Amino acid sequence: MTYKPGQQLLLNFPSHPEYDFSNFVVSDGSRIAFETAKEFCSGNQVPYQALYLFGQKNLGKTHLLLSIGNRATENGLRAVCIQGSDFADKMGDGLSLEAQRTLEQLLNVDFFLMDNVEGIVHSAVAQEKLYHIYNQLVEKGGKLAFTAGLPPDRSSAMESYLTSRFQWGMVAEIKPIDDSTTAKIIMKLTKDINLTFPEPIIHFLLSRIPRDFISIQNAVTTINQESYIKKKKVTLPLVKSALNLT
Repeated sequence: MTYKPGQQLLLNFPSHPEYDFSNFVVSDGSRIAFETAKEFCSGNQVPYQALYLFGQKNLGKTHLLLSIGNRATENGLRAVCIQGSDFADKMGDGLSLEAQRTLEQLLNVDFFLMDNVEGIVHSAVAQEKLYHIYNQLVEKGGKLAFTAGLPPDRSSAMESYLTSRFQWGMVAEIKPIDDSTTAKIIMKLTKDINLTFPEPIIHFLLSRIPRDFISIQNAVTTINQESYIKKKKVTLPLVKSALNLT
């Protein structure tokens, strides 16, 4: 089952076991974010209570966020995750019974996780409520983790009092995937479905497909389907035909 933003407004853990630190493909550009996220929920003492992960789409931010939630519950702690846009929708004017119940649920945890925090930028109420959640959980000794596309100091639509809170914690970037890591991801995905890609095919794909996990996964899936339908081994002509490349 693949986690989709907005699929479930409040995601309680353990959930989506496919998201784990053990199966995150670490690259040079994601190593610091990976190690920081892992340490953040390890149970060891760390000098910060908030973590802010940022980077382009489909580089693994959600994977690390959900891994934090799953690892926290393995350690006997309570964790919940919510999409930024869902949080904004839930808050409304902040006075409804639903908004109050949501706040109670979100405050009654050890780990509060928000995926795509930038989804709240158009709601002043949501930003104010998140500010209070942040302060109350930190005061109680809880932890918070967020994902975003931009670093906190570049989120111009976010209230300054909130971005300052994000900067209080640890900020880590996940950078685009390098050639070596892209090749490892391709090999892992093909191995998972008992498919073999000759080395020249991998080199060809490195120069032709976008460097994000979803694009890589889609390419491997499409090639596998083409190979199955045509009952042929994976060759360069088959790959070009499957992906409509020249």
